[in-house]
Amino acid sequence: MMHSVRWLSVAQASKVLGQLVSVVVLSRLLPPSAYGVMALAGVVLTFASLLRDMGTGAAIIQRKSLTPTLADTVFWLNVGLGVGLGLVLAAAAYPISVFFREPELFPVMLLMSLGFPLGATTAVHQAWMERHARFRELAILDVFTQVGGLCLSVACALAGWGVYSFVVPTLFTIGVNSTWLWFKSGFKPGRTWSREEFRSLWGFSGSLTAFNFINYFARNADSMIIGRVLGAGPLGQYGMAYKLMLFPVQHMSWVVGRALLPRLSGIQDDLAAVRDVYFKVLGGISLLSMPIMVGLWSLRVPFVDVVLGPKWAIVAPLLGWLAPVGIMQSLMSTIGSTLTSQGRTAALFYLGIFNTATVLVGFFAGAQFGVVGVAAGYFVANLLNFLVTIVCMGRWLQATPGPLWRQMKAPVVSSLAMGLALWGADLALAHTALPAKVQLGMLIALGAAVYLSVLGLVFGQSPKVLLNTLKGKA
Repeated sequence: MMHSVRWLSVAQASKVLGQLVSVVVLSRLLPPSAYGVMALAGVVLTFASLLRDMGTGAAIIQRKSLTPTLADTVFWLNVGLGVGLGLVLAAAAYPISVFFREPELFPVMLLMSLGFPLGATTAVHQAWMERHARFRELAILDVFTQVGGLCLSVACALAGWGVYSFVVPTLFTIGVNSTWLWFKSGFKPGRTWSREEFRSLWGFSGSLTAFNFINYFARNADSMIIGRVLGAGPLGQYGMAYKLMLFPVQHMSWVVGRALLPRLSGIQDDLAAVRDVYFKVLGGISLLSMPIMVGLWSLRVPFVDVVLGPKWAIVAPLLGWLAPVGIMQSLMSTIGSTLTSQGRTAALFYLGIFNTATVLVGFFAGAQFGVVGVAAGYFVANLLNFLVTIVCMGRWLQATPGPLWRQMKAPVVSSLAMGLALWGADLALAHTALPAKVQLGMLIALGAAVYLSVLGLVFGQSPKVLLNTLKGKA
């Protein structure tokens, strides 16, 4: 299990590193409107991706016994959905661009629609490799496409291609992935189609797809509202702030979620043990996410000025609202694995409905006050969702606040101490003639030193707590 997690971590780390480099480099070469157009395309393409897969890949992995007939049925289902969705997206490209009042969205959607039939032909091939735990090969493929795609993005941006600096690398990644998976996965599709297998498949995939649709609207409603009401430029600025907030959340939830589920499933009948591991994992996540987000919040103005540049100035106030959201979402990223291990998928579903409804209300209320208002509404909605989730998890796990606070105390106090130190140092450095880059570097070093000093000297803890908990050593 830990071997698989290690390669999953390598693949995800390459994605996060590639995204960070992309943010630093491309933000200097491309205008916010280019990010906004791609974000609008992403709203539609993400929805279409849910329809294309329909949870069939997960069904391939989950089945105890996988027959050639089932694999062939899933393959031809995916091919049909991929070709159909590609044609629908191509036909809908112009009306969608009119709806969002963004003419450049039309050719972008046309080009991106080509990826659906191509990607659909190898969805089963990837699931086949995951089923056989061939994560090392998949990780190497991910790293290669990340590096190649990043190089293409920079080259296109330098050539003045604008938003197509995102389109070309995306099609490159899909093409390379599909070609490699087709020839190297070991799966060879036949010409079989089974109506009985299709019906059995729908029982599993239908519920999973319904849950994914709920999460889709919670994750993409802000882009729809900002893109429609405010336009591509403000959406690109909001998307940049959201991406910075999402980096640690995305990585930790993707890796921790996969390691936590088997860990909790193995002790699912011992509620006290489940509760203990759950609280320790929350404490471990806090050790990593809190200093990153508190540091980003404290240094949001110099960070945006030095790393992104003056055209992204509005990202700083956006991060003022979104950085705290990053802390809450990183902690809530464990909810799915924990409830699934206890067989409480119905509770997870209803919690998802409540969270989605709350976020939608926050988005619509905040949109009246511009892009910063949307971020503020998102913060309020997440705060309410976080409090409700913590209360519900406490009842379901029969827990009291004391054990949770004992796990959270060290990162909370250490992060607050770091934030106060950064605030004072930032005020002091403002009266010096040091270059902005030097000041930012000094502040980052100070923040890390203060956080680790308080964490180690006062509480005797380190970020290794999270890894040890997942391995079952704590």
